[in-house]
Amino acid sequence: MSELTPQTDRAQWKSRFGFILAAAGSAVGLGNIWKFPYITGQNGGGLFVLIYLACIVLIGLPIMMAEIMIGRAGQRQPVGAFESIHGRKTAWSGIGWMGVVAGFIILSFYIVVAGWSMDYTLKSIVNFTKPIESKAATEAEVYIATTSISDMKLFLVNKETDRQLHPRKTLLESRLTKSQKENYERFRTAIEKAEDQDQARLRLLKDEELKSSVEAVEKVEQQVAKARLEIAGSVQTKINSLSATDLLAQVKLSKRRDLVFEKMTGTFVNLLTNGWHSLMWAALFMMVAIGVVAGGVAAGIERACRFLMPTLIALIGMMVLYGAFQPGFGAAVSFVFSPDPSRLKASGVLEALGHAFFTLSLGMGAMMTYGSYQSSKTGLLQESVMITLLDTAIALLACLMIFPITFSYGQEPTAGPGLVFMSMPLAFAEIGRTGMLLSMAFFGLLFFAALTSAISLLEVVASYLIDQKNWSRAKAAVTTGLLTLVVAVPTAFSSDSTSVLSNWEGDYGLNFFDTMDHLASNWMLPLGGLFIAIYAGWVMPRRLQEAEVEDMPAWIFQVWLVLVRVVAPALVIIVLMQKVGIFDIDEWL
Repeated sequence: MSELTPQTDRAQWKSRFGFILAAAGSAVGLGNIWKFPYITGQNGGGLFVLIYLACIVLIGLPIMMAEIMIGRAGQRQPVGAFESIHGRKTAWSGIGWMGVVAGFIILSFYIVVAGWSMDYTLKSIVNFTKPIESKAATEAEVYIATTSISDMKLFLVNKETDRQLHPRKTLLESRLTKSQKENYERFRTAIEKAEDQDQARLRLLKDEELKSSVEAVEKVEQQVAKARLEIAGSVQTKINSLSATDLLAQVKLSKRRDLVFEKMTGTFVNLLTNGWHSLMWAALFMMVAIGVVAGGVAAGIERACRFLMPTLIALIGMMVLYGAFQPGFGAAVSFVFSPDPSRLKASGVLEALGHAFFTLSLGMGAMMTYGSYQSSKTGLLQESVMITLLDTAIALLACLMIFPITFSYGQEPTAGPGLVFMSMPLAFAEIGRTGMLLSMAFFGLLFFAALTSAISLLEVVASYLIDQKNWSRAKAAVTTGLLTLVVAVPTAFSSDSTSVLSNWEGDYGLNFFDTMDHLASNWMLPLGGLFIAIYAGWVMPRRLQEAEVEDMPAWIFQVWLVLVRVVAPALVIIVLMQKVGIFDIDEWL
């Protein structure tokens, strides 16, 4: 097909360094600061990190190079880039459309979470943990004054037993497959509703598959119960040996932490279930993003990222430095960097694969769009490596920022998404006056990380209107931002019981927020990345490939070609099948 002439008056980055910062800013988002630490915790730490780094090389870097290559060759955003290379009616422009739509959907729920970071930044400025800590301290004193010594000892024994049992219980339960757990839950529900439970059990266990699942789960439950008894006996002896002063001190500390966490959880739930509150912050965040994108490529996006990225790195560095002097730093380093095969399941390997793909903003057209603002035909490998290294370094530093604090102040590294909005505020409350400053820095850097990613997502959609419809940049940015905000309304209200979509979860199995996340993250991004890899490896004209890698050693180009043609697509397909539930790798291995 005939090729379209690339735009000659296209906006350009002022410098290669500016492009690297902007592209790294797109990659470095809430996924690095929020998701990577908690999935590292859930998947056992060190070995997961090593596999993640390998996946970055095998899948992340090759597809990133492919996206930037297509953008630079086409000199347009995702839809226009394929049309520029192959002609207006090429079916490959559908990949670009998928990226534009995915970016739009992701931005619609991303701004809600980003708004929460703004909310918590303001909360930190007004020291919201102080009254919570004060009230919890009072209630802890009341508990000590009104509770018998024996009950306080029982409280401590149960708390410490649960804490020590947790990693062993997690390890034992990891041996069970998803289907075994689901079968057992159905079995237990049926048994609980039966009048004659013994007879019901005999009848149900005639199903051999169900019987196998029940036996597997009950065996693990017996092992957990045995472990609990062993731990409880040891803990009981230790608690009984405490002096009255030490006993009261430990009870006071533990009870106060429980109360603070309960109140922190309540604070987050209040935000989560207040649609108008979430929407207000999402709107404010979107206004900031619109202002940056409307400013232009060099004067808006590049200038903003030249400030935001160094500031983000400085804030993370400051918090890592603080963590280095905390008692939990050694445990945090060991947790993140010490491989332990017993704590990683096969699904954890695919989690590492999936995150290596998503963390680099692949499959949504961001790298393609940013690449299109470069006219240079050199430095593709160096740029991609620098962006990848920055993204990976910040993800690892985020672990060393969060885990020393959680280990030092009695929090679980496997706390999940609540790690950021519940566990971390609790730790900051424990720290005291310095905690307020750390809280401001932490949620401030969350805001910066969210903003650099949101800018790139907004730019993907706005650049389509600029390139294909000849809209002015200001008009495209404002229109796209406002439309995104409209779509964000049901997301902001997804956990609000007053919403007209309050029945959404009952119909779809997920609330509106999680539905949009599932659609974009589990379907659109993997498919987009898969087709980009196939296109770059098998379809893109060879002369255009060679023009983009003219300064790259031939053997590196050949390695990239194998990775992008075979390895990356195969791995993306496996991740896609796992994520959408076509198969469960834990059932197979």
